[in-house]
This record gives sequence, structure tokens and C-alpha cells, in this order.
Amino acid sequence: MRITRAIVIEPGAAGRRKLKEGLEKAGLDVSAVAGWEEAQGRAHLVVLGPSVERPARVARAVREQLPQALVLAAQETPGKAGFADGVLPLPISGKDLRVRLPELVQLRTLSRGTPARKARATPASEPVRSSGEPLLDPLTQFYAFAHFKDFVFVEVKRSRRYGLPLALALVAFDPLPVRAGRELRAQLHGGLALAIRRALRDTDFPVQYSADRVLLLLPHTDLAGAHTVARRVCERVARSSLTFDDQVIRPTVSVGLAALTPGREVSFADLVRQAQSSLESAQAAGGNRVEMLAETPGLEIEGT
Repeated sequence: MRITRAIVIEPGAAGRRKLKEGLEKAGLDVSAVAGWEEAQGRAHLVVLGPSVERPARVARAVREQLPQALVLAAQETPGKAGFADGVLPLPISGKDLRVRLPELVQLRTLSRGTPARKARATPASEPVRSSGEPLLDPLTQFYAFAHFKDFVFVEVKRSRRYGLPLALALVAFDPLPVRAGRELRAQLHGGLALAIRRALRDTDFPVQYSADRVLLLLPHTDLAGAHTVARRVCERVARSSLTFDDQVIRPTVSVGLAALTPGREVSFADLVRQAQSSLESAQAAGGNRVEMLAETPGLEIEGT
């Protein structure tokens, strides 16, 4: 689906005007209304402004009338918006939005279970599914890196080109007091997936990078913001426990961070190497930590 027409829903006149102008800079034909009941005509995109009351109810009404439309929640501080297909950071960047809209359409298509080959995404951002390879990791239900890597590469290139902040995190369990067989691994990774989903914002993407590493892609996020997200993941895991073979296990994770630096030609591979080095430093320091390759030292997270 190619997005060309949008509807803005925002009760405030000033906010409605700014949203309309921002979307028009992305080349969209935009109509703006104070409430959904005033909207007329068809649209490929519906943006709910930050002042919309009961946005979940409005989103449901939108989907009933425009089931194919992409629904975004405009937010000055990116956070969660489970009622929408994604979050639209404010102020709107026209260049950023032009690149991001096809990716959001692709992500929604994948999340609804449609085969990737049917998704109408740009060639650079379309994940390619290899025959016989699962789309989702069986333990975490995160997208397997093999199918998500093109999207990740494009996101890094886009952020570097337009000078947008972007951070990356690698998450791994610290050594356990018992050998982790299939059953224990399933429990551990299921719990980790829950902790990550509850800690992330709607603009963040968790990907199963390898059998024992989860990659978190954090668009529009600098190193300090990534540290906050990673700390939440560590704290949630450290508060958990499980019983296995009559033994109580309190798992912990370590997180290594990396971020784009303005003015530097950093590739995705460079970011992964930095995050991997930071992760190894965190584990070497005892685990249950967030480490980053920066002047700011690693922060130890106290488990409870």
C-alpha cells in the first residue's frame, strides 16, 4: 500500500495545524479535523494528535471504517501506544516520515501474519524470507534477524543520512548456576521476551540476533535514552525468579550499548561490534549491568 492521503485528528487548532503542515512536508494530501466524526473521504494514514481524548476508542472507530489505514499516535516524547500501529515522533520530520512510512506498512503487514512477499515495501526495506527458515524465533517470538536485517540496515542508513539519533543494544543472560537445557531455556527466554516488551517503547524494535543475543534497535534515541531503556530491561529481569529441578533461579542479564555519533560514518556492523564489546565488558565486570563505549561508566543494576 502506497500512502498518499492522510487524516489528522487533533482537537487543538494550533496542534492540528502543525500536524497538517508536517505531514504535507512529507508529500501527503492531508485533511485535518477536530474529531473523527468530522472526517470525510478515504485515507491511507490517520494520525491521532496528542490531545485526542480516549485515543484507543477513536482508533477502533477508525479501523471499523478504514481497516486498511495505518494509524499513528503523534507524541512529543516517544512512548507506548498499543492502540496504534506506531508512534509518530513530534515535531514531524518530513524527510524522516517519507522513509519511515513504507517501513511501518511493512511491519504491520508482518505482524498480521501476511507473507513477506505480499508486502508492498521499498526493495531496500523488505525482509526476504529464506525457504525453511522460521520468521519468528520460537522462544521469544521476536523476528529472526535473517528476516529483519534489511530493515535494520535501512534504519541505520536513514539515521546516518539525516542526522537522526539511533542506538543499538545487545542483551544476553549472565552465566547461570545450572546447565540450561531446552526446557529451562524456553522459560528463561520467554521471561526475557516479556521483560523486553514491557520495557520498550512502540518506536523500538526487538530482534533475535542469535541464539543467545537479543538486539534492540532504538530509533530516535541517543545513548542516554538507550541506557534508560536497557536499565529497565535489567531491572525487570533481576526482579524475576523461576523454579527448576527444585532449585530457585534468579536470572540476570547484561546489556551492551552503542549509538550513532554525528559526523561519523558508522555502519551497522560497527555498531554491533561496539555493542558486543560493551556487552563483554558488562559480563566481565560481574553481570547485571549496562555498559556503553562512552565516557559515562557502566551502571550496575541492583537485583531484588
